[in-house]
Amino acid sequence: MRFNRLSPLALACTALILGGCAGSSTNAVTPAGPSFRFTEAAGTFYKDYTGPQRPAISAIGADGSFSNSAQMITVVAKMAGPVFAGGPNYYVWGFDRGTASKNAAPFPDEPTIKFDAVLIVTADPANGTTLTGVINLLNGATPQPVTPILAAADTIGVTFPAAMLPSTGAAPAQYTWNLWPRSGLGGTPAAQIAAFIPDNLMVNLLNSP
Repeated sequence: MRFNRLSPLALACTALILGGCAGSSTNAVTPAGPSFRFTEAAGTFYKDYTGPQRPAISAIGADGSFSNSAQMITVVAKMAGPVFAGGPNYYVWGFDRGTASKNAAPFPDEPTIKFDAVLIVTADPANGTTLTGVINLLNGATPQPVTPILAAADTIGVTFPAAMLPSTGAAPAQYTWNLWPRSGLGGTPAAQIAAFIPDNLMVNLLNSP
């Protein structure tokens, strides 16, 4: 994982790209391009991964933000190839809302990845180019739908109200996240989780006014 130090201009661009807008509920996303804070080289996969190494699940950029004024969270990710290629492909963002440090780390060789909610986006060629998404609070509640955006063939974004991730101890501006693309759901991490970005690290949302 490479952490990019951004210039003030790049930071401003990232805030505009990722901050969402007060008048939108789930679709304020545009491609972030070089403004990603976290990047990986194409073809970088989880060391324990045994599944297909297709570009659609090779994450090369990711970022996330919280807009204080709009009370919205936005996440965006770029893959090394079109997300619908070879699918269905799955993109899981894990969030720590305040209690994840009390949970066991579920992934081998990734002891820092702890979370208490997930956002799951599915790119299934059977749906054409329509992404689907849900938020699961991992507490037995029914998962809630969100509307992901295909910002480019290789880029996914989701903007949703922070209220969909109710706090378990932290303020939304303090939530942390990690992204792991998957070749499937329900199997073992080694068989289905292609990568973590950033690697073995939960990171804060980028805050904007």
